[in-house]
Amino acid sequence: MVTVHWSRLTRIALTASCIAVSIGGSGWAQNVQMFDRAPSLDVLRSIMVPESTPGATRSIVMARPDLGASAQRATPASVAAPVQESAPMRQTISDMRPGEQAPPAPAPAVKRAPQVKPAAEKKPAAVGFRINFAFDSDVLPSSSHEMIDTVAEVMKETPNIKVRVEGHTDAVGTAAYNDELSKRRAIAVGEYLVKLGIDPSRLILVGKGMSDPLVKDPYDGQNRRVQFVRVG
Repeated sequence: MVTVHWSRLTRIALTASCIAVSIGGSGWAQNVQMFDRAPSLDVLRSIMVPESTPGATRSIVMARPDLGASAQRATPASVAAPVQESAPMRQTISDMRPGEQAPPAPAPAVKRAPQVKPAAEKKPAAVGFRINFAFDSDVLPSSSHEMIDTVAEVMKETPNIKVRVEGHTDAVGTAAYNDELSKRRAIAVGEYLVKLGIDPSRLILVGKGMSDPLVKDPYDGQNRRVQFVRVG
């Protein structure tokens, strides 16, 4: 039997877990990138903190009323050529016949504001690690430390984000058993993150049990995982 230590982190985690389990539904998990070993810091950062990676440059489209739509193209704002209107032919006074009035002056060209294409917004995705807990155990195996160390590094360099740690199981066993086991495993991961210097207030620990399978077959072992989701 595994002893659960009632630390401040554990009490907060269990409260959050009970709420999450009560509102959580079944279904395939979406946008989860799974890893069997620790990813590099750059890879994990690009997934959990996508705004930290440089995005694509934005282009400005200059509208040319004197050109067709097919002739218009995106032009960088720094090298955009000024719009030149072709000079209209004017009739001089010496060319006018008696009683003929001079034609009205052409209306000045109206400059249109440039149209800026907004960059696509990047949303953080979930990261899943296959942590090989022993059967019916919540003891964090040493083989998982490198994976969780990388998560801690990302959280330390981005102190404004919060992360939900989710424990997931397959469908072997009862729902109640799997819910409790996944809670204990999420707590084990959370306590390890706290030992690495992460403030408990930045963590939400959730036991999802078998409610959110990663693959279609709920009994598939790939559903057994610990998942990290940025929530703030």
